[in-house]
This record gives sequence, structure tokens and C-alpha cells, in this order.
Amino acid sequence: MIVELAILIIVGLLMVFIFKFVKRLVVFIVNSVLGLLALFGFNYLFDSNVVINVWSILITGVSGFIGFFIVLITHYLGVAF
Repeated sequence: MIVELAILIIVGLLMVFIFKFVKRLVVFIVNSVLGLLALFGFNYLFDSNVVINVWSILITGVSGFIGFFIVLITHYLGVAF
């Protein structure tokens, strides 16, 4: 009886951990995709000359919208991109 209860608790904790991990992963993926779409969309809609290279895609992909704004700010300040 105690062994089954311990296994049930372990499985329950494992399920909570997996759920939280998958939820964070989904939020990260959605944020990254939206950031990349914002970068490409901004260049297309506003005919901007923000350079889309490996670094800008990496920054925007990892950081999402915050990375998109970092790329824009550094571009318009003349620091990068």
C-alpha cells in the first residue's frame, strides 16, 4: 500500500514537471516564431533595410519580441544590423 502511494506521488510530481516544461517550451516557441515574423514583416511592410542575417535571426529567435526590438533599436542607432 505504501509503495503504491509513493509511486503515485512520484508519477504525479513527474507529470507536473513535464507539464510545466512543455508549457514553457510552447511559450518559448510561440514567442520566437512571432518575433521572427515581426522581423520579416517589418522589413516587408515598411520597406526597411534592417539586415536579416544569422545574428539578427538568432537574437530574434531566442528573445522573441524583445529581441525584435533590440534588433530595431540597434539598427536605428547605427550600432548593428
